[in-house]
Amino acid sequence: MTKVGFVLGSTLPPVLLPGASRAIENAGFDCIWMSEDYFFTGGVAGATTALGATERISVGIGLLPVYVRHPALTAMEAGAVAGAFPDRFKLGFGSGVPAWLDQIGLQHRAPLGTMRETVASVRALLGGETVDDGTHFTFDSVKLAFPPERVPPIYIGATKPRMTALAGEIADGVLMSVLATPEFVANSRKIIDEANPPGAARTGVTAFAIFSVADDADEARAAARPVVAGYLANGPSDLTNAAGISDELTAILADGGRERLLAELPDSWIDEVSICGDGQICRNRIEQFIDAGADEIALMPVEPTDLVHRIGRVGELLALTQA
Repeated sequence: MTKVGFVLGSTLPPVLLPGASRAIENAGFDCIWMSEDYFFTGGVAGATTALGATERISVGIGLLPVYVRHPALTAMEAGAVAGAFPDRFKLGFGSGVPAWLDQIGLQHRAPLGTMRETVASVRALLGGETVDDGTHFTFDSVKLAFPPERVPPIYIGATKPRMTALAGEIADGVLMSVLATPEFVANSRKIIDEANPPGAARTGVTAFAIFSVADDADEARAAARPVVAGYLANGPSDLTNAAGISDELTAILADGGRERLLAELPDSWIDEVSICGDGQICRNRIEQFIDAGADEIALMPVEPTDLVHRIGRVGELLALTQA
């Protein structure tokens, strides 16, 4: 069965989280994903608020930068959340946005080694073990007083091949950034499966997607345009390479920057790097991601205003309660 999640960005004011979370659950979504963008709503606090406001839906954090918290502190917080809400919590790690880490004076070297150690130590601590050894972090007989009954699934955010392979090796799931395309998912799925250890459970894939749905496809594109342009203005990446637009994107940015990109952004690019259109178009696009190897699509809406009403409408347009 196709799984469809909903991304509650950390730019949403905390006072709106309980109502939005309940609306997402009632609309038939499978999961809520809380991001942690600095310096807005914290990921752990946001996820806990969403869990407390709902009854059945799972809630994941996507993602906690590994450089910000010591793994022992992360394990302590995650253990409390997983213990209070058994089988409903997912924990995600990422490398973080360098500019935000620079703002608070945090080094962000050795991402692969730091990620490997973070996942191993957090998983061990959540499993009730004592951790003594570390290369990137210091541990001296660290053990949780209240480990959860079951260790929650651990996801890694990955875009580049080496981090994607590491995720396939050690994580329960991979989170893929917005701007991912079915082609990018398919390529990453191959890397993940090749890195998956023999006999290990299959590593899941959740793809985040910029999302805009309306009765008219042009109306949906118009709403998505500034959001898509904002992400593409960061420049070419492995994601835009997979979409086949890197060369033209580079030329537009070099000759006019963000303003020209927003003015000239082709509709075909919006359709390629987002899920955008009427209900049927969006349903078809979601299935393309699933066919490419994703296990879940997490929709990031482009219009945060009147969110609770829009969530219910999205559920109707996507026919989630009939899935």
